[in-house]
Amino acid sequence: MSARILAYRIGLFTLLRELQYTLSRAKQEPLAAGYVPVFQALRDEWKLILLEEIDILDSLAQAQASVNKADEGLDAFAGRVSRITDESTSGHSRKQLRSALFKNKPLAKFRRPVLGGQLELMSDWAETLAKCGVPALVALAPEAETLIAAGQDAENQRKHAQSTNRDFRDVGTRKQFLDKVNAARKEAHGGLGKLPFENLALPRDFADGFFYSESPRDEEETIDEVKTSIEELQAQLEERQALLAKLEAEAEAEARAAEERLAQVQAVEELEAQAKALLEKAAALKAKART
Repeated sequence: MSARILAYRIGLFTLLRELQYTLSRAKQEPLAAGYVPVFQALRDEWKLILLEEIDILDSLAQAQASVNKADEGLDAFAGRVSRITDESTSGHSRKQLRSALFKNKPLAKFRRPVLGGQLELMSDWAETLAKCGVPALVALAPEAETLIAAGQDAENQRKHAQSTNRDFRDVGTRKQFLDKVNAARKEAHGGLGKLPFENLALPRDFADGFFYSESPRDEEETIDEVKTSIEELQAQLEERQALLAKLEAEAEAEARAAEERLAQVQAVEELEAQAKALLEKAAALKAKART
């Protein structure tokens, strides 16, 4: 048996347990005294890695807060634009404008992404609104520009925080620290593993005792733990079911609204066709009356 390789995704407090255990055992065993400075240095460096991870988690949380705030603003704005479009336009003009703004997507689906795709779809809104010719919508163009700029800033902030976190974990100081820890563990286990061959009074697994290992019983789940886990899963299931019901209701409402808009467009087109036919008939009657 040898000291196991600690995974790169190990939690830092789990890693602390591993380091502190080996350090404490080395301090208690004179034959392992030479490894005390090595693991003490790693224990001290762990604090610096923890502080760096806390800073990164802070950045991720702040970025996500900015993203959610920007997304809420864009969602509310999209709802207002949709309502004003329906109130201020009709027929083919409404259909064209909604297509230009919402890219042939129902409002609920259009607003569903948290920035990302929605932000990309709304990137031309300021220009579209400014040129649409509908005064109530033209007046919203500056607000669209402000909201989209805020969304882009928030999205960039999130991407930067995520990139920093990936670098920290995959190639940066966290990953490098884990490499150093694993190397020290392997070296210590190898050195301590030689001692039983030099001192027959030592057990063959002498080196194994310097590395933390859960007892089998501690890893077994109790009935209460299983029940708690089931309750947590049921709560999560209920949350997802509630979200599904909400999304289905929104989709149904949007589908009804789309049907109503289509019916209105068709009614307007029919009225326009009737009006055109009546005008043509009136013109024909006038022409006939003159002859």
